[in-house]
Amino acid sequence: MGRTTPVGRARPGKPLRHPAGPRPRWGSATALVTTFALGFAVAFGLGSWASGPDATESRIAELEQAEARRDVEQVEALIELARGGRERLTPVLGAMAAVSPQQGVASPVAPTADEVRGWRDVVSAEVRRYSETPSAGNGVNVARTGMRTAVEQLAAAVDGFAAATTAAPAQVDDLLALAGAQRTLALRAWSVAALQLDVISIDAGKGHVHVYLPSAPGSGTIPADGAPEGSG
Repeated sequence: MGRTTPVGRARPGKPLRHPAGPRPRWGSATALVTTFALGFAVAFGLGSWASGPDATESRIAELEQAEARRDVEQVEALIELARGGRERLTPVLGAMAAVSPQQGVASPVAPTADEVRGWRDVVSAEVRRYSETPSAGNGVNVARTGMRTAVEQLAAAVDGFAAATTAAPAQVDDLLALAGAQRTLALRAWSVAALQLDVISIDAGKGHVHVYLPSAPGSGTIPADGAPEGSG
């Protein structure tokens, strides 16, 4: 009887062979994922390094400097606008005070229609100059809004004087007194805005700037300080 070899037992010295066919690709897929993850980590790390705290702080500083430059430009523009407005409005304010003086100073006298028409031309043009509100900081916005409110109040005073020119005699004095009160309110609003402009002008390195409108004692307006123009 011949010798037999147990079934399923490999002969010594001979390695087991894998079935023929395509090899598994798990190793390749794992390597690909690992390479991608490493690349992403490197890219993210470099990106974080390039836009880290130093870059963020630099960007914030740039924005703050740009805002500061914008505000300085807006302060300069508002100063020029206010100075021009003071020159244009002063004659109108004087004429209004003459026809509607403070109580006890003189008797009110109704203006002519031509006088009121001239006042309206000047004041309406001033209202249009303040109709636009450029982007600026809070300090500039407060000053500009105050001056815009003042010229709009002055425009309401002009309407009151216009009504007095065509009103019945019994109503003229009351209308003139009302228009005069509106004029005074306009002066008060302007004085607050002028004080604000003085403050932000100093902050912008322009020194004191006094653009107050002329007002009589007792009108309730804020007076200009005694500092020389441009000082501070």
